Amino acid sequence: MKLAQNEKFFKDVCRVSRLGELRSRPIAVSGGLLHDMYQIETDSGRYAIKLLNPQIMKRPEALQNFINSERIANLAMKRLPALAAHIVDGESIQMTAGYYYLVFDWMDGKSLSPHEIQPFHCERIGDIMATLHSLEDTKVLVSDEAVGEEKEIDWDFYVQKGIEQQAEWSELLRNTIEDLYTWHRQAVRSSRLFTANRVISHRDLDSKNVLWHDDRPLVIDWESAGSIHPMQDLMETALYWSLDEAGIVDRTNFFSCIRAYEQKRGRSDVDWQGVLWHGYLGKLNWLEYNLKRSLHIESASSADQATGTSQVAVTIEDLHTYAAQLKRLMSWLRQEI
Repeated sequence: MKLAQNEKFFKDVCRVSRLGELRSRPIAVSGGLLHDMYQIETDSGRYAIKLLNPQIMKRPEALQNFINSERIANLAMKRLPALAAHIVDGESIQMTAGYYYLVFDWMDGKSLSPHEIQPFHCERIGDIMATLHSLEDTKVLVSDEAVGEEKEIDWDFYVQKGIEQQAEWSELLRNTIEDLYTWHRQAVRSSRLFTANRVISHRDLDSKNVLWHDDRPLVIDWESAGSIHPMQDLMETALYWSLDEAGIVDRTNFFSCIRAYEQKRGRSDVDWQGVLWHGYLGKLNWLEYNLKRSLHIESASSADQATGTSQVAVTIEDLHTYAAQLKRLMSWLRQEI
């Protein structure tokens, strides 16, 4: 949407969601790589409007997934510093002029860049995750979510399409294709280890999804929330919070998160090699999604397509960086755990 053309849309949002009268033109703010986020001010306060990606909302499961994730966020708010969307007439997901959106209170705070993250931040995140995994209210939701089997990804198809469309990443993808197949086989094989003993969690608790104000965290963006094996979630989160600007894991921050978690929730016996292999899966699925965006197989706009194109190269680099660190991570885990 172009703001200059859509003040009426936001006035309608304010009316439908009972936010009062719009006082000024909405301001576009950073909303991640999938959806659009706007700050608005009305005569009743300041709010964040998350306009959901129309292409994603065409998926048959998308609306229910958002409903479920907001249900989890509301349960988490009882015990955790978490932010859930407004509920209007019993619904968290609102619609105006054919667009789905979420409304949040505007919260002051900032997400941390890698160079700003200190061990105490990681400890706080580990503690939050342990509490989240232990919530009694969410246990009933685990059985409601089926764990589907991972499908094979035809990387050759994307290489061919990239060459046909002269995509800027086509050569890079072709040069990485054998690694992609290997990584995906390892990830799918390990995924069978994590179908039982699952918990409900945020599932995307990286630094961009936590706002800090006076060293107090607030967990936002619950759209990925659902069931996951706790050790898989712990590993992914500890890695999120311990990567420096070059994607290299800082050992102190890594174990600060893990130890804080274990102090509150205890330690689980787990195949750490399998956990690390499983870590490829989210990155590979993200790569495939961005290939689809870049090739205009699944993109909502030219801007969405451009984001997909840029993310292809970034994600391939992330995969190579991750692969290069697995032996070192495994050595650390054997020494410390």
